[in-house]
Amino acid sequence: MSTRALVFPANFKLVLYAMAVMVLVQLLGSVIGLPVGRLGIIPHNEYYLSGIITAPFVHGSWGHLMSNLLGLAISGYLAARMPRFKRASLLIIVATGALVWLFAGSGNHIGASGVVMGYFGLLLGAAVFNRNVLGIVSFIALLILTYYANISFLATLFDFSAQTSSSSHIFGFISGLSAAYFTKTKCIKFKRY
Repeated sequence: MSTRALVFPANFKLVLYAMAVMVLVQLLGSVIGLPVGRLGIIPHNEYYLSGIITAPFVHGSWGHLMSNLLGLAISGYLAARMPRFKRASLLIIVATGALVWLFAGSGNHIGASGVVMGYFGLLLGAAVFNRNVLGIVSFIALLILTYYANISFLATLFDFSAQTSSSSHIFGFISGLSAAYFTKTKCIKFKRY
């Protein structure tokens, strides 16, 4: 692996593109009044099924967007180093959205925090299920970086305030753990002769 790939993993470009789309959607909502709320998830409402895919790109305010961009930049950067990152990301987005649509409480669930928590779960799961140096170091780095960015993982995971979609956080984390399990790398076992 080249030094450049270590510093800037190729998959991180996908995270940056997603972040750019989030900023663009917020701009369109702010400047021309695009009704972005229609892109969220309203549980059990078949008209909002598309929100399973679109909800992570929609935010209620610039502050909401900025807090999610910070968490996504940190967790996405570290998760982008994981094997099968694209497959894991797709699983996190779809599973989180589907679980929110099926089981969350009322309201319009929007924002990328489910994906952020999914990447937390992916990194923890990679450390647990793969038991390799990359997974363990990435999860420790995530804890350190979020600590210095003043992001409390447990406080975010279990934030049950009225304006927060705690369902997205919890289902995102569970989806990330599941993605880590289903995309885990197979260990090569050596036989003794």
